[in-house]
Amino acid sequence: MPPTAIYIGAFLLALVSIGLFVFAVRRMLRREAEVVATMLERYDERLASFAQTLNDALASQRPALESIADGPGPLDTNQVLLRTLELAAARTSADAAIAVLAAESNGPPTIATIRLSHEETASVARIGFPDYRDARALQVSFNPETAAASESGTGPIRSGLFISLLGENGPPSMVAVLTRSDDRRFTDDDILGLEEVVTDARPVLQRTLALTEPDPVPAIDSLTELYDRQAFVAILDREIARARLGRYPLALLVTDVDRLTTLNVRVGRLAADDVLAEVAVLLRESTGRDGLPSRVGGGRFAVLLPHGDASSAERLFARFQDALATRHVGDEGDVSASAGVAELTANDDAGVFVARANRALALAKQAGRGMLVGRTAET
Repeated sequence: MPPTAIYIGAFLLALVSIGLFVFAVRRMLRREAEVVATMLERYDERLASFAQTLNDALASQRPALESIADGPGPLDTNQVLLRTLELAAARTSADAAIAVLAAESNGPPTIATIRLSHEETASVARIGFPDYRDARALQVSFNPETAAASESGTGPIRSGLFISLLGENGPPSMVAVLTRSDDRRFTDDDILGLEEVVTDARPVLQRTLALTEPDPVPAIDSLTELYDRQAFVAILDREIARARLGRYPLALLVTDVDRLTTLNVRVGRLAADDVLAEVAVLLRESTGRDGLPSRVGGGRFAVLLPHGDASSAERLFARFQDALATRHVGDEGDVSASAGVAELTANDDAGVFVARANRALALAKQAGRGMLVGRTAET
């Protein structure tokens, strides 16, 4: 065979070999691409499945607050607060929780709790609104000797994790998760979890607060133009809550016009009413801007003194007595009044607080006209 034919055959064979090699390489690369694409597709499916599982798990741990906001009924702040506390306690594995919202007007603060007794609520609420000073949260330890015990006998609250509920731009507020364990210390994960719950709850709470009707104007007694008995009850609850949250004293003066029944018989009810109206003017002037005077029935008046103690109430009554002595009241000569004083204690509710002041008034009445008895605590 001529050499030229051999060269041509070798060249053609080389071309065929190169073509087969390129074909094999391209097929191998296509196969690898198919394998990679299949693997990526399966990875995407597994990632999507994992994401859905994670989302379902979070949803089960954090039932949507939006379901409350989107319900058929009106938004309810207490309901949202309670739901928030349940989520916060579950997220941080806490034994109890409390939330407090200060009123923007003169109304009482809103307080919601879960798994706390009345005494424990009062004990925690006395902390007031913490000053975070740029801190994300504060951990507070309670003295086990003074902390109130649970009604279920599970031991007192030992510590709590506090953060702001409505943020710096809202009214004063706080939410706290609490533990009864001696060795429990809240961690950064607890802070993060509590912040996430509060972040979810905040828009719903802001909506409920925006829809809350303002406090009604306290009713005024038509004769004396002081707050009437019903208004006194509402104001009393409000001021007790404020005093405990603000950690300031609160005093109550209950005063009663002496021998009012005798005065009614002698001059008649209309003239006696004129006397009561003049007495009310003197009491209002003696009270000044700091007190909240009310007529609670007949010739009996009550004055609440926020930031005032028993001594403040006694000085108020001394001014009132001086006014009665130096200014002629009515056409029936001198009019006197007796009084009892009580100072709010840690264990008082509204009924106990008023009852102690009324017992002091009864002792003053027994001692004679124009007398004062103070009772700062039950004896």
